[in-house]
Amino acid sequence: METYLEVRQHHDLARDLLTAAGLPGADADAAADVVGYADRHGYPTHGLKALVNMYVPWLRGGRVDPAARPRLIARNGAVSVLDGADGLGVVVMTRATDLAADTARRLGVGVVAVRRSSHFGAAGFYTHRLAHGGLAGIAMTNCGAQGVIPPLGGARRLLGTNPLSASVPADDRPPFVLDMSTTVVATGRVKAALQAGEDVPEGWLIGPDGSDVTDPAAYFRAEADVPWLGGRLATGGAKGYGLGLLVDLLCGPFAGAAFGPRRAALTETEPAADRDVGHLVIALSPAAFGDPDTILGETGELLGTVSACPPAAYARDVTYPGAPEAARAAAAERKGIPLSPDVAEAVASLARELGVPVPGELCPAEGGADGGEEREAVDGTAAGAADGTVRR
Repeated sequence: METYLEVRQHHDLARDLLTAAGLPGADADAAADVVGYADRHGYPTHGLKALVNMYVPWLRGGRVDPAARPRLIARNGAVSVLDGADGLGVVVMTRATDLAADTARRLGVGVVAVRRSSHFGAAGFYTHRLAHGGLAGIAMTNCGAQGVIPPLGGARRLLGTNPLSASVPADDRPPFVLDMSTTVVATGRVKAALQAGEDVPEGWLIGPDGSDVTDPAAYFRAEADVPWLGGRLATGGAKGYGLGLLVDLLCGPFAGAAFGPRRAALTETEPAADRDVGHLVIALSPAAFGDPDTILGETGELLGTVSACPPAAYARDVTYPGAPEAARAAAAERKGIPLSPDVAEAVASLARELGVPVPGELCPAEGGADGGEEREAVDGTAAGAADGTVRR
């Protein structure tokens, strides 16, 4: 059964865990906002699960620097470059997003490229933040030097899933917020199926001969790969592949960060860690394009008209990216944020280990694991390991 935490309770727990792992107070608050957004809006792999499996182990193990102070290293008009100083990506990208927003309000557009960062959580958090500030936005990230997906038709993993998000604010309805990987599915969902002992649907994995593979373990044995958005070439795979390349081009060379398709990657025998991850965020002010009230009214009309479209026989209703997530977040505000049993147990164990008070909701009457025992991460690997590798 799922465990529910109140929104404030969830935030405070995440903040306290991050603070106990060495992150300063303001940064821990910012990171807890990103973690809470993910769990509230239906992206649980990037919520407390990511905190347990990645952020806290990285902070404690030296993979990221808890005292890092992102530094502005270049500014040219509306374009800035931020050095993340090997800090926690959710903190670094929040600062980059706010810098882009401030620039857009002054100049109409703000662009910030980020280098030397790490996993930045749910991409939608940053564009959602812009939308609720009245701005349109685009955010994206590569996976540093790590390769988890081969190029279309390739036999060697050179790119990341390279997620991106885009948002447009509206007048009186949830903003448009698109949050997507450039692959058919994020590799985290393949891992979740493996942990649950379930097959994956056809189309999620393809073998070396191009056939469908449904055993999720095949991906982790490098016997199958996740295809690009659109699937095979005949069904539009070149579109997802092109988007994935675009993200690496902008978040790698343009940002001055690492990128997967390096010449050395063609012959490396060990997988590269996702260090020196690059991000890019673009903010656009409606006021630079015309009367902002008119623009936001028309975006609201557009989204409202789409939502009012009569559904096809096979569908229940018509919606748009951002609206279902907003409904989940509203439900979480009323009922609490749901946590799966494995996440709840791992969070409670981590809290005991770090000396953070454990919410009663995470302590069932029958008791849980002794906080002094060796803790296992949600994904089944030792949570204290900090080798810098994460599959997206």
